[in-house]
Amino acid sequence: MPAWEQEKPARPHKGKYRPGFPLDYVVVDTETTGLDRYSCVIEAAALRVRGGQVTAEFSTLIQPPRRELYRNGEWQEGFVEPFITQLTGITDSMLETAPLPETALPRLLDFLGDDPILGHNVHFDVNMLYDDLTRCLGRPLPNDFFDTLRLSRRLLPKLPHHRLGDVAAALGVPYLGAHRALGDCRITQACYLALRDLAHTRYTEEELARLFDKKKKPPAPRPTADPSHPFYGKRVAFAGDLSTLTRRQAKELVQNAGGLPADSTSGGPADYLVVGGAALPILRGKGATLLSESAFLTLAQGGGDTSDPCFSRPAVL
Repeated sequence: MPAWEQEKPARPHKGKYRPGFPLDYVVVDTETTGLDRYSCVIEAAALRVRGGQVTAEFSTLIQPPRRELYRNGEWQEGFVEPFITQLTGITDSMLETAPLPETALPRLLDFLGDDPILGHNVHFDVNMLYDDLTRCLGRPLPNDFFDTLRLSRRLLPKLPHHRLGDVAAALGVPYLGAHRALGDCRITQACYLALRDLAHTRYTEEELARLFDKKKKPPAPRPTADPSHPFYGKRVAFAGDLSTLTRRQAKELVQNAGGLPADSTSGGPADYLVVGGAALPILRGKGATLLSESAFLTLAQGGGDTSDPCFSRPAVL
């Protein structure tokens, strides 16, 4: 099944992202059997923080279901792939005696309480725990959460990558015990305190509120663009593969004309939908002016207009 047709897991009681710099929270990290929605948590750790100080720690391995794994040139029954063991150091023998989810997860929930959760790329950990709690206990994870990844992207915008190791290096935080849940919790906590200090050193409270405002304002048309161009101030989305230029080049043409390129027709109605190759129009493009690739090029380069027969505004796409 294509990735865009896969149904995302329903998490109706998942907590909400909470911006800001609280002093009371729990830091959470997990290690898992993989990165997809079918993976399971094999280790969970948490730090309880009060007034910015760690007051308690929690850590447990969790035994996942056995499955068939391809190891040493043959299929074997086990818990984790070799690359997970290489990354984390967690082996099948360690998980052999680990508590089952039905035992470990209630203890984690008791430790978390109602506190907001802090993590790095915290959505991943929250989603993994939510799914395991739902599958094994029939309970959700309703705690709100906030994220050092988001904080670093705002406060360290020139950093090429925002992986935990990159952020720690940029902030001078020792990167010790990484890729084990408790070690990553300690690194995340140290990075959060450093980011918090950085934020309050550089910005006023009003400036921070604007910096972390989730409402994204659309970019303004380029000042050199011609306001009479049909793309000026319009959203232009793309579907399918373009044959004569890259997607980046196509977006550059849109921007040169004063338009607003979009990765898809989500996030607001598109005024134009450029269909490349043999791609079929999609329902999200309903109401947009449908352009073939050649028509888009003609229009972007200053020829033709939307009354030409090669442009159409379909009632239903």
